[in-house]
Amino acid sequence: MKKDLAALGGNVVKADRNVVSLSPSHISLDRSKTSGATYLEGLDLQLLDCEGFEDWLREKRSENELLDEQSQSKIYTSAHLSSSSLRPMALGFLPTIHAGLNSAELVRTNSVLDSIARSVSQTTELDIHDMRGFDVESVHLPIETGTGPTHLLQPLSEHRDGRLQVSLRLREAGSQRIVWVSEPVDAFHTSSEDQAAVATETLLEHLATCRVSSDAPDLFPWTAITALFSLNDELIRRTEEQIERMIEAGAPKVFECLRLFAQVFKENEGVEMAPCITPETLCELISEVPNANPMLPLWQSLAGYSAHMLLGENDLAEQFLEGSYARAPTLALNLDHLAVLRMMRGDLNGAEAAFQRCQKVGASSPWRYTYDVTGSMLAMARGDYRTSLMFANRALMRKPRFIGALRYAMAGFALIENQKDALRMHSRIRSLRPDYDMGGWTESMSRRTPRNLSTALVASFQRSGIV
Repeated sequence: MKKDLAALGGNVVKADRNVVSLSPSHISLDRSKTSGATYLEGLDLQLLDCEGFEDWLREKRSENELLDEQSQSKIYTSAHLSSSSLRPMALGFLPTIHAGLNSAELVRTNSVLDSIARSVSQTTELDIHDMRGFDVESVHLPIETGTGPTHLLQPLSEHRDGRLQVSLRLREAGSQRIVWVSEPVDAFHTSSEDQAAVATETLLEHLATCRVSSDAPDLFPWTAITALFSLNDELIRRTEEQIERMIEAGAPKVFECLRLFAQVFKENEGVEMAPCITPETLCELISEVPNANPMLPLWQSLAGYSAHMLLGENDLAEQFLEGSYARAPTLALNLDHLAVLRMMRGDLNGAEAAFQRCQKVGASSPWRYTYDVTGSMLAMARGDYRTSLMFANRALMRKPRFIGALRYAMAGFALIENQKDALRMHSRIRSLRPDYDMGGWTESMSRRTPRNLSTALVASFQRSGIV
């Protein structure tokens, strides 16, 4: 087969000792040229115990004939998913839930998921979206199709009786309903490949019984936010273009919240300034989302962030963010901004309590490095500059190109009079964003922090030659 298909490229055929398959990422089907062809024409096994295969072959040929009768294949987005009775199933991998595991133990836990991903990709055509964070290379997100994972797999890892015990939870992405929990395994004393083989078989058995209806919650917002936090300029551009296309194609008006989030995000990262919006428009976008919509908390969270960052409407921002938390804490992505709002009002104890709540809710979030930046800001406001640096450095370990983390690392070093490292952080920001407005950020930071901190910050920046 490899010889016959060599003209198509060396990666078309995938094979190991158990499976021979075609790589879905390297081939596509032009259905207009298959009319009249028989599915797997010529493949008929007249062998003992092959009745099941023959039944499957007849079923696939019947399906193929129905598809040939259609004039064209369609690519579905959130604007017209309802025209299909079922949505394609896709699997997302979430970060490990754990308490105090070291890096080696997390690597062992991740190796179990890596093996499952490899096994699933070799035996099925399921799309797999890796959402585990900074230390795992992410696959390309499905920005063009407008759909995200329909099911989420998350490991829970803990020390128990001298073992590193790992269990897997499979959830429906929209409802968050748990549909399967694996038997716990010892990640240190069992082959990850052996674990993956057993777990994959059981996982696929459960997925085979699941059906994802066309009116299931569209998870495009989640994939779009992940794309923005990738800090990849090209992916951000593609995401914005897809948002525009979906709105023009009839997507709900609330998708404007994604557009606003992208604009605020770009302004924060020093890419470009965001245009103005009115509080009334923001409220109108959220009011059009039914209370029963499972994505409402996510929209509220994005709206709260925009109200604070774009408009300075902090009371409105707090209402949105608290409403998001009350409905679904894990979708309150910008919960850390409640801590910022309370800090701005001089309530440092309230800010700390809000931050601790955010840290607990977002412990497994792939965007938790943004919460570390908020922790850095709060510690700085208390005058604890070394703790502020600890949070900033933690964020940089998770996302080395994150301008927000670099800014607070720079500020922390300047405040403890370490001018060399402060200038090193400043140089890093300039290399990533040559036109970054450092004076503008310093002025904004001064407005959002206690007076004693803003005075000390400006003075330390001036001594270091940063502004």
